[in-house]
Amino acid sequence: MAFKNLLDPRYASQDYFPMDLSIHNPYWDENDVSDIAVMEKYLKDHRHQTGRFVAHGGYKEQRALYRKSARFQDGAVRDVHMGIDLWAPAGTSVHAIMDGKIHSFSDNDDAGNYGPTLILEHDYNDGKLYSLYGHLSRSDMQAWEIGVRFRESEQIATLGTPQENGGYSPHLHFQLMTTMQEYRGDFPGVLAEGDLKAFETIILNPNPFIFG
Repeated sequence: MAFKNLLDPRYASQDYFPMDLSIHNPYWDENDVSDIAVMEKYLKDHRHQTGRFVAHGGYKEQRALYRKSARFQDGAVRDVHMGIDLWAPAGTSVHAIMDGKIHSFSDNDDAGNYGPTLILEHDYNDGKLYSLYGHLSRSDMQAWEIGVRFRESEQIATLGTPQENGGYSPHLHFQLMTTMQEYRGDFPGVLAEGDLKAFETIILNPNPFIFG
């Protein structure tokens, strides 16, 4: 597969650089990744160091970030991130991974959640595939309607601000699922380690779909 840019098409594959938010990165022992100013400085420094602009990473990354939020402490601690994150400024355009139609959408507006969330349904390998786009702009929702179709690479949304995206530094949470189970406009994006086995055929590694 060729590189598929989920963000502003002016960014090419060489404009992307990996970023580590895991518990194994010693930087986060003394710095709070949940602090937006800290995160934005981290991004700025790495953009300067790498000469690249869009930070990405996070599939199956265990993050201390979630251990600080009551949202992820409901029973077993959920701290394994199941999508990929792409960091760029609020207002950056977001594009469909492949041809599809709107399955569902919702404003998951409680703190630490996705904020405005769009889910597309795709025909894929004689079955269905679902793509989730989280932390979007609330104004985008006015144009969404169940069943509306998008072509691959067509703009579907823009990145939201911290005030509307769940309280995070602006970024896209992108995730792929083989079934939606009973979810609409939402799907678990952070799991407990003990739940990984149950989701291994449901939540796919998005990296090959984006970077080929």
